[in-house]
Amino acid sequence: MSETKANYLKGISFGMVTCLLWGILPVMLKIALEDFSSSTIIWFRFAFSFFVLLVYLSWINKKPFTIITRPPALGLLAGVCLAANYYYFMVGLELSGPSNTAVVIQIAPLLVVIAGTILFKERFDKGKQFGVLLAIMGFVGFYFDQRSHAANPDQYFIANGNIVFSAIVWAIYAVAMKRLTGKHEAQNLNFLVYGLAAIVLMPGTQWTELAKADGVGWLLLVLLGLNTVLAYGSLLEALKYIPLSHISMITALNPFVTMTTMAVVSWFGFTEPEQITTLGYAGATLAISGVAWVVGK
Repeated sequence: MSETKANYLKGISFGMVTCLLWGILPVMLKIALEDFSSSTIIWFRFAFSFFVLLVYLSWINKKPFTIITRPPALGLLAGVCLAANYYYFMVGLELSGPSNTAVVIQIAPLLVVIAGTILFKERFDKGKQFGVLLAIMGFVGFYFDQRSHAANPDQYFIANGNIVFSAIVWAIYAVAMKRLTGKHEAQNLNFLVYGLAAIVLMPGTQWTELAKADGVGWLLLVLLGLNTVLAYGSLLEALKYIPLSHISMITALNPFVTMTTMAVVSWFGFTEPEQITTLGYAGATLAISGVAWVVGK
């Protein structure tokens, strides 16, 4: 096997790990919201990830604090954007549900493609235009299906507004990190981003929730922290080997992972089952197919 092919397979593998972890994440977060507030969960995830990377980078002698003493401006922007992405994603999740959040957040890869067209003069041919149209049709179908089942339609609308904003700031984060990956070590960049995000989100943390948490609660928080470390670590490793468009195509599939995971955990009684009809599943499939088509072209 040639080195080029081996590196491409590495990139695909890292992308698939990110897809799987992002797929199960909304379900884990929804369960965690029963015991913790959104602000506490997202602060812990960043703080945990920061200290894990501190230990790891120190162990392999990557001098983690170097990037903090001389942080790149785009790295600071990425940290603020990722903090905002986590926060508004959680608000949308709390007001709607895991599958809805996983589907609507797929607007983010479309925004990355649009950003590439504007900033990097990448082509936006008729094939991509068709994919965008397909995705829009799917998003609309899924939206009306979920809105018809929402206990409070106005709240559902607000939830989606938060998720869309979360997608916008994630697209900014992705573009900034893509610009930086050739100049800095991937995990050092994550170290900077996690530390900054933890500082930004610290004022909203409910410390009493952590003090009262039992063993199961702490285990769930640690698993969420590990999800952050592994998912974003894999994402930046993938960026070293394959184009962002290929990674986006893979991660666009994570709503299917979310829906499958929700069906399993609701069957075991860990959470309430979601109400998705044929229109909803058809809309989600159409939206995800459109996104995959656009980012993969």
